[in-house]
Amino acid sequence: MRRRKNSFHLIIAFAAVAIAASAALLYQDEKTLFPEKLGDMELKLHREGDVAIREIKSSHSAKDNVNPGEAHVARYRNSAGSRATVSVTLAETNQRAVEKVENMNRGMGGMFSKPEIVEIKGMKIYYTEGGGEYHYYYAKNDFVVWIALSNPDKMYQSKLMDEAIKNIGG
Repeated sequence: MRRRKNSFHLIIAFAAVAIAASAALLYQDEKTLFPEKLGDMELKLHREGDVAIREIKSSHSAKDNVNPGEAHVARYRNSAGSRATVSVTLAETNQRAVEKVENMNRGMGGMFSKPEIVEIKGMKIYYTEGGGEYHYYYAKNDFVVWIALSNPDKMYQSKLMDEAIKNIGG
């Protein structure tokens, strides 16, 4: 009887450790994807799953080749009114993420200015303006990242993008 009781406690203890480890990994994934702060802005909203997929699909044409199976949208804001919207989709591979960014780039037009290539931290980043915002998009690992900023100050944007590239998308 005592042996059975010890086995039961061992199983319960193992299950508790497994649950705690899983929770820690999930927290780490979300933390890595979207930090609580981005520059002087705080994370105000994080959408994922079907809601984020619909939101991202609605802002792209079919030729962009954006058909995310996994998507996240985060909104940041500071007390001065600066805002950032960060959209992240997961591609099948690193190469596929690059292809999706190139497809978006080829389809750019309409309300957006002609994209410029800027290099930040050794990464190829596209920059465009449109809809009263300043947009940066790029592939990082197997993520496609789009960041829309409301603040027109180039120095502010530069600092924010340095931080975003370091902290968003693994």
